[in-house]
Amino acid sequence: MNVRKSVPLGVGFALMLVVAGYSLTSVPLDWDEGATLSAATRSPGELFQLASYKDAVITPFYLVLLGLVAIFGESDVVLRLPSLLAMALGAGVTAELGRRVAGQAAGIVAGAICSVIPSLVFFAHTARPYAFAFLFATLSSLLLLTAVRIPTAWRWAGYGLCLALTGIFHLVALSVVAAHVVILAMAWRKERDRRLWRALPAIGAALVVVAPLIWLGRGQHHSQLHWVQTPTWKTIVTLPGDVAFSPAVGYLLLLLAVSAFVALPTRSYAELVALITVPVAAVIGVSLFVPVWVPRYGIFLLAPLAVLAAAAITTVRVRAVNVLPRLVRAVAIVGVLVYLSLPAQESVRQTHNAPDTRSMASAIHENAATGDVVVYTDFAWSMRPTLAHYLNELEWAHTVQPPDILMKQTAATTGTLEAAEFIDIQGRLANARRIWLIGPAAGVYGTPSDPLAAPGWKIKYLGQRYEVRQTYTFQTGRAVLLVARSESTGPA
Repeated sequence: MNVRKSVPLGVGFALMLVVAGYSLTSVPLDWDEGATLSAATRSPGELFQLASYKDAVITPFYLVLLGLVAIFGESDVVLRLPSLLAMALGAGVTAELGRRVAGQAAGIVAGAICSVIPSLVFFAHTARPYAFAFLFATLSSLLLLTAVRIPTAWRWAGYGLCLALTGIFHLVALSVVAAHVVILAMAWRKERDRRLWRALPAIGAALVVVAPLIWLGRGQHHSQLHWVQTPTWKTIVTLPGDVAFSPAVGYLLLLLAVSAFVALPTRSYAELVALITVPVAAVIGVSLFVPVWVPRYGIFLLAPLAVLAAAAITTVRVRAVNVLPRLVRAVAIVGVLVYLSLPAQESVRQTHNAPDTRSMASAIHENAATGDVVVYTDFAWSMRPTLAHYLNELEWAHTVQPPDILMKQTAATTGTLEAAEFIDIQGRLANARRIWLIGPAAGVYGTPSDPLAAPGWKIKYLGQRYEVRQTYTFQTGRAVLLVARSESTGPA
């Protein structure tokens, strides 16, 4: 690829790197990233033990982070940088796809559109595997479209490798192969080129590589996706906005994608439409029987959508019926997309709708006294690793860091994502005059406003012997300072 042809890829990569990178650590680690932190700080043996219990399909991503954490430590930058780089590369690949389909200008605009879409920016600074799935699903589609036109053996080998990596980093993203089969069928119908049959061993090899993850994921489906609902017509109607994290952006991109019909050759348009619609049909169809559709799983659909939108904005065939020059039209429409995305863009840089355990750690640090201890409520398993992570980053000069007094075994030792606690609460808390009770905020997971009114034997014991001194709420999490009641009302 010469320098001029590489401009769209470079622009897409650089824009996403800058747009998402400056806010890389502005939001603390969220619910799901708590699981990532817990997994990435284990030994390889402990990680594989976890995989036999839960999160088997995410283990390849955990292995990537495990290696980085072992070398560079467990800072938020280290945990999130792989996602940022993967998403930036994915935006660059999207731009290259746009260049090959609709020309240089379309490629540049497609790359720019990626950095405008709130969900792509969100997952660019989230320590989860979605950015990797976006990258490899898009790259596999690019390689397929190249191979069906010039079907050489090495192109099919590269395609098969990227397809396998797509499934390795996220199984639902592997549904893109359904669209690839449709594209191959269209190519065979038109050309009858026997070299297209080389795609079959490439696809077969990729599926063989991913088969163990499919098997393990099938066995863990209930424990991981029991909360997923069966899709309805509303699922389809709201899909563009749900996947983009902004209805205004999602529906405008869809409108532009539809209008690209007059901007592209029929074959190219049909291929890109297949990359969007066929995976949706496949996953929604499966979800009618075994629910697996979650909007964030579909972010790989945004790459062909961005390319179609860019083609509609920039191609000469559209310019011929438009009074606006191509550059003016591109700047105007991308500007509208930027404007429409601003509320969601601002939101994803302020909150992940999860407990702000970084601020919680600071509040504990500022108000802690000698002898303080930390106790976690039910439903706080993900807060445990992130709060400990942020507490460990602080300097404890004026007092000792409050210990996790009830933890008997770490989550790594139990082989799960939850630590084991001592049953003897009374013995463990015998000398605790002040307790920092950590858990979801009021209303989250049905948590009552009164932190000592929640069900469960642990809270019942605390309610009999302690009272609330101060409550600190940070996003969807809460740190409550409990102090022992007077000796006359019972032992502390």
